[in-house]
Amino acid sequence: MTKTPRVGVWFTASAAIFFTRALLFSTWLSRGPEVQQALHLNTAQMGLLAMMYPAGGLLGIFFASSLANRVGSTKLTIGSYGLACAAMVALGYAIESNQPFVAAACLIFMGLPMAISDYVGNYEGTAVDKLSKNSLLPGIHAAFGVGMMVAAGFASLLISNGFGISVNYWIVAIVSFLPSLWAGWVFPRRAAVRQSHAAKVAHTKAFRKAWTEPRTQLIALIGFSFIMVESSAGTWMPIALHNSGFSQAAAASALGLFWVVVTAARAVGGWVTDRIGRAQTIGFGALLTAAGIAVFMLDPVLHLPYLGLAFWAVGMANGFPLSISSMSDDPAGAEARINLIITVVYISVISVGPALGSVGQAFGLTVAFGIPLVLILISAMLSRATKPLVLTKN
Repeated sequence: MTKTPRVGVWFTASAAIFFTRALLFSTWLSRGPEVQQALHLNTAQMGLLAMMYPAGGLLGIFFASSLANRVGSTKLTIGSYGLACAAMVALGYAIESNQPFVAAACLIFMGLPMAISDYVGNYEGTAVDKLSKNSLLPGIHAAFGVGMMVAAGFASLLISNGFGISVNYWIVAIVSFLPSLWAGWVFPRRAAVRQSHAAKVAHTKAFRKAWTEPRTQLIALIGFSFIMVESSAGTWMPIALHNSGFSQAAAASALGLFWVVVTAARAVGGWVTDRIGRAQTIGFGALLTAAGIAVFMLDPVLHLPYLGLAFWAVGMANGFPLSISSMSDDPAGAEARINLIITVVYISVISVGPALGSVGQAFGLTVAFGIPLVLILISAMLSRATKPLVLTKN
C-alpha cells in the first residue's frame, strides 16, 4: 500500500464520489416528465424504463467487492465514472431521438458502475472514518443529498431557460467525471487480495446464514420500505406534480427542495438518535413519512403538496442509514448483513418503477403512492427490531 492520504483529503475524496453519483442520478430523475414525453411512454412503460438503472446496479453490486480487491479503488473509480458519464451522454441523445430501447440500455450502463461506486464510497469512507477521532460517515453520506438537490436545481434552471436534455446531460457528465477522477487518484493503492478457497467458502456460508436470521430479515424489510419510499419520491414525485399542473421546471425544483430537507434532517439525525434511541427514531420517522405521503396523495383536496413532501423528507431521511447501523451491532457477520441490505436496496429500487407504474397506469399515480404508504406503516410496527443488541461475552 502506498502512502496513506491525509484524513481531510481522504474524507473529501470519499464525499466527492457520493456527491457526483448523486449528480448523475438526480439529473436523470429531475427530467423524468420530459423523458416520458420525448419517448411517448405511458405510466406503466415509464415505470419499466425507470427500472433499468437499478437493474444495472443490482448486476454491479454482485461483483463490486471482488473487483475492488483485484483492481483497487483508484482504477475502479476512474473506470466506473468513465462508463457512467459516457452512458449519460448517450442517454441524452437516445431520448431526444426517440429510441426507448437504446435509452434503456444506457440506463443499465449508468446503474451498473454507479453501484460499484456506491460500494467503493462506503469502503473508503469507512476506512477514513476509522482514522479519525470524529465520526465522518454522516458527513460523507450527506454529500449524496447535496448532490441530489444541486442537480435538481440545475436541471430546473436549464429547463426554465430552454436547454434540452442532451445539453444538461453533457454538462453534468463532465462536471461529475472530473472530481471523480481526482478522488480516484487520491484513494490509497492497495495490494490485490487473493482469498483462499477456505476463506471463500466461509464468506459464502456467512452470507447465506444472514438471510435466515429473523432479526436481520425484519431489518431488511424496514430498509426495503425506506428505500421504496425514497425511490418513489425521486422517480414519481416530479411526474405526479407535472401531471397535477406543475411546470417541468417547478417539478424539478420541488425534487431539489425535497433533498434540501432530507440533507438537513440527516445532519441532525445523529443528535436525535442519541437522545431518543434508534428504534424510536425509525418508528417516529416511519409515521411522519406515512403522514407526508398521505398529505401528498390528498393534494387534490388539501392542496398542500409541499407540506406533504416536507413531512415525507424529514421522516424518511434517517431510516435507511439507521437500518444499516442495526445490521452491524454484532461484528460477527456484520459484513454479510450489510451486503444483504445493500442487495435489498437495489431490489427495492427496481420494484418502484413497475410497481407504481402499473398501478399508476390503471388507477392514477395518486393511488399508486399507497404502496409505499402501506410498507412504511408496516416498518413503523416493526421498528423495535432495530433496538441495539446487548452482546454477552463468552
